[in-house]
Amino acid sequence: MNLELLQTITILYVEDEATLQDEIYQNIKPFVKNIIKASNGYDGIKKFKENQSIIDLIVSDILMPQMNGIDMVDTIREIDLEIPIIYTTAFSDNEYMKKTIEQGIVSYILKPIDVELLVNAISKASIIVENNHLKSNLKTINLELENRIAIKTKELEKQNILLNTQLHVDELTQLKNRKALSRDIQDNNFPIITLVDIDSFKHINDLYGEDVGDAVLINMANLLQIISEDYKFDLYRVGVDEFVLLKNSVLNRDICDEIVQSIIKNVNEHVIYILESEITLRIDVTIGISQGRNNTLQRAGMALKKAKQNRISYKFYDDSCSLEKEYENDTKWTKEIEKAIKSNNVVAYYQPIVDENSNIIKYEALMRIKDNDKVYSPFLFLDIAKKVKFYPQLASIMINTVFNKVFQEKKNININLSIEDIESSKIIELIKYKLNENKIGHFITFEIVESEDINDYEKVIKFIQMVKEFDCKIAIDDFGSGYSNFSYLLKLEPDYIKIDGSLIKNIDVDEDSYIITKMINDIAHSMGMKTVAEFVHSKEVYDVLLKLNIDEYQGYYFGEPKEII
Repeated sequence: MNLELLQTITILYVEDEATLQDEIYQNIKPFVKNIIKASNGYDGIKKFKENQSIIDLIVSDILMPQMNGIDMVDTIREIDLEIPIIYTTAFSDNEYMKKTIEQGIVSYILKPIDVELLVNAISKASIIVENNHLKSNLKTINLELENRIAIKTKELEKQNILLNTQLHVDELTQLKNRKALSRDIQDNNFPIITLVDIDSFKHINDLYGEDVGDAVLINMANLLQIISEDYKFDLYRVGVDEFVLLKNSVLNRDICDEIVQSIIKNVNEHVIYILESEITLRIDVTIGISQGRNNTLQRAGMALKKAKQNRISYKFYDDSCSLEKEYENDTKWTKEIEKAIKSNNVVAYYQPIVDENSNIIKYEALMRIKDNDKVYSPFLFLDIAKKVKFYPQLASIMINTVFNKVFQEKKNININLSIEDIESSKIIELIKYKLNENKIGHFITFEIVESEDINDYEKVIKFIQMVKEFDCKIAIDDFGSGYSNFSYLLKLEPDYIKIDGSLIKNIDVDEDSYIITKMINDIAHSMGMKTVAEFVHSKEVYDVLLKLNIDEYQGYYFGEPKEII
């Protein structure tokens, strides 16, 4: 007998003899969880309906007034076919026996009732109860599992559709993505790829945050979508700030030039206004183009990289873009740089900076490498020097050379510093040492290039504060090239803004350059900063700048860089 199992059983006990009912109740109650009593068939049906969810077993007399047990059980069986039933009766009539068998009775106890036999019968029936519970639980679990599986199947179907979309669609711009491009290139016989990169996008993201950056990307995607539809190109977003226009067609160089120039013109003329932030931006792009079935995207990327290196708006892929050619060029200049360092041929050339009366008031020191009668500009070797880790040596040589020159000549000289210099503790310590040693800080202006590579403004601000304690001045170089913003100026508080040559060189004939230069000059003056115009190469340019009240001027019109001042 499983007493633990009996303790979980609730019994409906139907008996019309009150004395017998109480006696059996008292004897069975200790073994089971609960007993619900009923006095006849009608009462039994009523109690069963009221307590169906908790009744596990029915023990009932057969012969009772109003409704006998057999009729009662027939009614209950219409409600529950599974519930175990035990009959107690003083009669052993065959008809009764036959009927009870049809009703699926589990046991038959003759009166007078032997309590031990009844408890044993209840114990055996409790196993049926437990099995019924298990079956019910299993059915419930199966139904739940079937429902969950059905729900999961629908979810998976939706997710598969979504994943397939996400696999080939950029979430932010809703353009096709890099995977879609790879797929579509394979379907094209002679693809032409125009790879468009947003200049200085990292700078926008860092200064204004990702929300503004995302708005710029969406704006750019919409603009390029219009252009791509005009020329029947497919458009993709393939990188953080890179887009591709793809066409399956052989186009001659003139048509490609027309398309690329149209892209550049539309982008340059497009003003992005971020309503939520009240920010107005203009952006520039650099473009790499490649035609052909093999490695088309990679080659467009190489052309883009070469365009950036050469500071041009776009470039078609050719042999000069290949990694092999780049490696040969790197190897050549690595040897040249190393030889120049060892032979003391890293030198400073000085270009004059003049006032509005063309009087020389200072010089900018410019790095050069000499090889016999040849003199090389840093444009040719500086990026390679950074790549092969020679740049810190070149920077140290220039700082020592210029400080010695200032000490000897007692003339105002500007020294160029990159973000790498400011982030280098060795370079900063060298500058601090030189300023302490010679006490010539009032002759020195440090030019810091306006750059998207500034990751730590606090470090730059700390450097500026340090050198200003020695009476040095600060100029922001190349302001207006690529991405320019006055938030940059508010953070760094320079003494001078050097307006980039890209704005100055055609200011006498380019109205946009004139407007932008005037705006920079006016705002700089309102912020207490002086302006310097770079790349002044003609009298016509100089005359326009004089009318704008630029403070200082620099360019070949006044003098080219020389080793002696």
